[in-house]
Amino acid sequence: MPNVRLRVAITIDIDALDYLEAAEHQRRLETCLSSVKTEYPDVAVSIKERRAPKPERTSSPRRFHLQSGRLHAYD
Repeated sequence: MPNVRLRVAITIDIDALDYLEAAEHQRRLETCLSSVKTEYPDVAVSIKERRAPKPERTSSPRRFHLQSGRLHAYD
């Protein structure tokens, strides 16, 4: 029984123009990892879609008036 357990993570960020190109990258990665799977049969591949970072704000946020939400002045 092993006393030490390791988890190895390899991160590869890929920019694809569309899902077809992303699928091609996935197929190529799985081909490359097939040799790793022969050595380590419990290998797991996880591919996730990531969103691009939000663009930075160019202007400062609007400051709301102290009485924002007040529609009419009632007596």
